[in-house]
Amino acid sequence: MNRFSSALIEKKNKGLVPVIVDFKCISPGEGRLFDEKDAVRNALKMIEAGAPAISVVTEPTDFGGSLGMLRAVAEAVEVPVLRKDFIRTKEAIDETIEYGASAVLLMCSVMSREQMVICYNYALERGIEPLVETHTEEEIGFAASLGAKLMGINNRDILRLEKDGGTVSTTQGLAGGKPEGTFLISESGILTPADVRRAIDSGADAALVGTAIWKAEDPFEYYKEMMNA
Repeated sequence: MNRFSSALIEKKNKGLVPVIVDFKCISPGEGRLFDEKDAVRNALKMIEAGAPAISVVTEPTDFGGSLGMLRAVAEAVEVPVLRKDFIRTKEAIDETIEYGASAVLLMCSVMSREQMVICYNYALERGIEPLVETHTEEEIGFAASLGAKLMGINNRDILRLEKDGGTVSTTQGLAGGKPEGTFLISESGILTPADVRRAIDSGADAALVGTAIWKAEDPFEYYKEMMNA
């Protein structure tokens, strides 16, 4: 059930920063990052570099993702895979399981509180780990009321599709309010190993990074720098 968070905790216990690589073909702010046909090869190389888990964005219109990419990556790798998309229904959670993910992103900003309660509890019932994403202090409080043990802070406003210039300062401002016993992931807006370190020092347990890694001259070496931040 907790395969995704367990992999991150294991990496953290080894004294390394658990950095989840975000596989998205397109960044709305930066353009194309890689072609879907290269996803499996890139995933295998990221695992060689030390990635404990992978995130796959399946939203097709703005991020160039697909369920096919999720399935291909999940079948090719041994590490757990998170599905990122605008999930709002039980059916989408069933679909996430069908395509091989170990965890599913549930974003407070894109669904009502009632929808979140339904989706969160349904994910637990189906045995897939929910990562509850927050962006404000109020959303952190709501995630805590759900009993969420795996929580994310998105440094950007996802409703603005990564075009709001968010930085790790969002995590720095909010991470101190994480509930005890919660594993916290700082997501998005992380550009450098120093940003990773700032997120960890402010209270995050892990980081999720996509664009900065894929735009690096050598993405796999840059990943290692972030993991060792």
